[in-house]
Amino acid sequence: MGRVITGAVVLLAIAAAAWWLLAPQETQRGQRPPTAVNLAPSIERDLVDQVEAVGTSRAAQAVVVLAEVPGRVAKIHFQQGQQVTRGALLVSLDDRNARAELARSEAEYQRAQDDFRRGQQLVEKRAISESEVDTFRTTLESARANRDAARANLNDHAIRAPFAGVVGLRQVDGGAYLQTGDAITTLDSQGHIEVDFQVPERYLARLAVGLPVLASNDAFAGTRFEGAISHLDSRVNSNSRTLTVRARLNNPGDRMLPGQFLRITVQLARRSALLVPEQAIITQGAQSYVFTVDNDNKAVRHPVTLGGRRDGWVEISSGLSGQPDVIVNGHSRLGSGQSVNVIDNPEALLPGQRALLEKNQADDQEESAAA
Repeated sequence: MGRVITGAVVLLAIAAAAWWLLAPQETQRGQRPPTAVNLAPSIERDLVDQVEAVGTSRAAQAVVVLAEVPGRVAKIHFQQGQQVTRGALLVSLDDRNARAELARSEAEYQRAQDDFRRGQQLVEKRAISESEVDTFRTTLESARANRDAARANLNDHAIRAPFAGVVGLRQVDGGAYLQTGDAITTLDSQGHIEVDFQVPERYLARLAVGLPVLASNDAFAGTRFEGAISHLDSRVNSNSRTLTVRARLNNPGDRMLPGQFLRITVQLARRSALLVPEQAIITQGAQSYVFTVDNDNKAVRHPVTLGGRRDGWVEISSGLSGQPDVIVNGHSRLGSGQSVNVIDNPEALLPGQRALLEKNQADDQEESAAA
């Protein structure tokens, strides 16, 4: 009996010691340590609502220079790629026959004029009838028309630039015989470039002549050509449900050439927006969240509605007020009300995000100085 009691006492002592050793560890396990997080500021900045499209550049004025009459090329007056003025002589066709025809028609016109004047004098003397004078008048009008046609034919043997611009590659050689409509070269105006592009019909109510347009091309990396909408088509394409829009672009130094592929951005409207770094966004199903930190170093979860994006920043359309700092790292398994330990991290923002933040801060300083 004494041995049983002694054994029981020993077991109780061992159990008590075990509880004393293990209880504090279990309590410590129940206390979750603060989660290390990084913060980044939110910023308020103007955002531009925009629509993107693609198009092909073309000169504001562009033609293929054609032969308007048949004839042999007597002389070529332009160099390929040359800038020419309006009315500049480009090609002369052999015009000897045209000049002879003009001389003949002018002689006939002069003879018809003399006959008509003589007829007027004779009818006053009642030497001829009015019908004979009418015949002279008809002959005169026909001779005048023949003379004018001969003049036009002679002028068409001198092929001129219809407007100022740059001529393209030569399509003919001296001595070649041209038929009416044969191509001689191209002519493109300079100073501005036009581009046509398609915009979905849902933007129709927001489009207007004069809206700013930016265009870019891989050949000019980092360069954006500025312009504006110049015309809107009068109807929507019923197959594609798009509207054709024409924009006129500045072309400094005439660097952009007709026929280049362009990426187009139409700036629809400018508005003030609250932006957070895109890594601050947590998405669960259809809902997005951001986390902030309260005065007790507790995480606060905010359901938010997202808007546009720019340079790694996301617009918060609703759900976040003011310009609070937001958690950008360490929040993947964070819960609202959980303790956090804020750790400074200069690398929390990506380079592009830091650039926009610094620009925003510089703009704020300029506005404060101006005020």
